[in-house]
Amino acid sequence: RGGRGGKKKGLRGHMKGVKTRLTPRNKRREEAEDPLVESELTATQVLSKLLGSMVVMGSFFLKMPQILKIIASGSVEGLSPEAVYYELPLYSSGVIYHMLHGFPLSTYGEMVVVMIQNITIVLLMWWYQQPPVQVREIATRTLQFVAICLVQFNLPKRIRPVLSYVTVPLLITSCFPQIMANQLQGHTGTLAISTCFLKTMGSAMRFFTTIAEIGGDLGLLTSYGTSAFLNGWMVVQGYRYQEKTRQVLEMAKKRRGG
Repeated sequence: RGGRGGKKKGLRGHMKGVKTRLTPRNKRREEAEDPLVESELTATQVLSKLLGSMVVMGSFFLKMPQILKIIASGSVEGLSPEAVYYELPLYSSGVIYHMLHGFPLSTYGEMVVVMIQNITIVLLMWWYQQPPVQVREIATRTLQFVAICLVQFNLPKRIRPVLSYVTVPLLITSCFPQIMANQLQGHTGTLAISTCFLKTMGSAMRFFTTIAEIGGDLGLLTSYGTSAFLNGWMVVQGYRYQEKTRQVLEMAKKRRGG
């Protein structure tokens, strides 16, 4: 009896040891000690940093085609004012959300750059828009933007994550009016399709870097996925309406020359 009990105890102890070795915690510990796994994780992080740097550098040229196109044509023909206005709080929300959570600048640096470029486009729109924009509207839009930023900065800590989800309806209200304007007009006017393409690619890259560096923030992933889809839609419109767009811009240029 003692022998059978000892054998049973030994078998039980052996199985217990096997279960211990196979627990998720020990498995992760073994993987962490494996140099091959460590090199793979490092490679993922390096790729994420590289993509993040590419997005930030590319952001300096994101809105420049749009800005140069407006200056060269002296017109904001085809641009949706509402789409332009809504992009300001869209990017300010992203910048403030990342700042309040202390995320690395490499994960949102492009938002700062693009926000400044968007402000430049708003100023150009106020300068070139016909009929001229009223001073009252300029003052109202400016105060609205400043108020939104102040509210976002002073949100209680427990509801700060809402900022990452707020960008989704802002994206829709920013892009959808432009998409509908393109559809109804049958052309994309001075809308720079190259900018939309860069935003599509940048959003796709940010989807990856968010998972790799921040840990899969659901609000940010939803925002980047929505951005990639909506901007990709405008890229398709630009390709579809390119001939009509060329004719419209040529006619606008002749009218100014006349």
